[in-house]
Amino acid sequence: MAPSTCLSRKFVSILMSKGFAITALIFGLVTTKSAQAEGEVRIALSSNTKSIVISGLNLSVFDGVIGERLATAVGEANISLRVSNARVRISTKNLKYDKKAKRESKKLIFESNDGVRVDGTLYLGRISAEVRKGRLLVINRIPVETYLLGIVGSEMNPLWPSDALKAQAVAARTYAMQRRMIMRYANRPYDLESTVLSQVYKGAERISQSVIDAVSLTRGEVLSHNHRLVEALFHSTCGGQTNSAREAFGNHVSYLVPKKCKWCRPSPRYRWETQLSLKDLESSLQKAKLIRGKLTEIYRKNGQMKTTAFTRNKKFFLSSRSLRTASGYSKVFSSKFSAKTRGAYVHFSGRGFGHGVGMCQWGAKGLADAGYNYLEILAHYYSGSGVHRVY
Repeated sequence: MAPSTCLSRKFVSILMSKGFAITALIFGLVTTKSAQAEGEVRIALSSNTKSIVISGLNLSVFDGVIGERLATAVGEANISLRVSNARVRISTKNLKYDKKAKRESKKLIFESNDGVRVDGTLYLGRISAEVRKGRLLVINRIPVETYLLGIVGSEMNPLWPSDALKAQAVAARTYAMQRRMIMRYANRPYDLESTVLSQVYKGAERISQSVIDAVSLTRGEVLSHNHRLVEALFHSTCGGQTNSAREAFGNHVSYLVPKKCKWCRPSPRYRWETQLSLKDLESSLQKAKLIRGKLTEIYRKNGQMKTTAFTRNKKFFLSSRSLRTASGYSKVFSSKFSAKTRGAYVHFSGRGFGHGVGMCQWGAKGLADAGYNYLEILAHYYSGSGVHRVY
């Protein structure tokens, strides 16, 4: 049986237990009129490849420039796309083309009632592919509430308490809508990315009953401050206290201030240690143009604002954020660390995971376990903000 068939049947079984039909999931668990009110978001799934594989059941292919249907597929189809002279070209034979339809366009759009797979990962909504700077820009266009079904379970463990998941749903909805407003004002081709640079988005793979409940029970709810959407940042683990926006990013935001947090202690990254080789760090820091010359030592003491990097000829002062960005977010887990060179390696000892600003996700879990509801959780991490329903 095709993977997408199995997955869509799983969705059906979950939704039927709640009284929903599969089309309700695909169009945002809402009516058509409500879906128009919530709008859609554009998620960049890929922007640095010259070929991808689109697959799914009963796919329809449209020319995204003129809006006409180019081809359809009966049953399971695997469609290879590649860049060809600044156009997206289909190099698959198992499609039924409409009369005189071309096999390439500046932009192609793919739709299926059972979702569309991009290189094996299932996404609801529409998938578009176009060429930007010689590479394929692949975008998932999807209603906000349906997007959240893929976000909440990717950003937070679906087995965590309901109020933690609801707090995540409100924060993620607010962040998505605020980014959509900014990116469209700037005339950008997409609103969000699918990685930690925006919000971790794994399509429809992490949808579960608990996620559906969290999204539907908070439908349309966002965080606001002085009648404006807040920048609802969140992270895995703060390590005892969240960071201010000024400390992490250099700009003051009144509702993103340090907050004590004793509830994230169970996190595996509450305290952490790791080591990286001087050679690897040298390569990363040179590539980021943070140092010049052969790296001999890195040192940072707890409480210091700067990290000191020594080369044979010079001493460089690095911000913790720039060092973490250069070395990799999954290697140096936060900006709260001490560092000491031991032989050919640098030993890091730190606390927390992520930038530390806004809601601590492990802290949200701890608060929910302690009996706090999602409104109280959000009020703790976003000072002076309130939750309001916008549709």
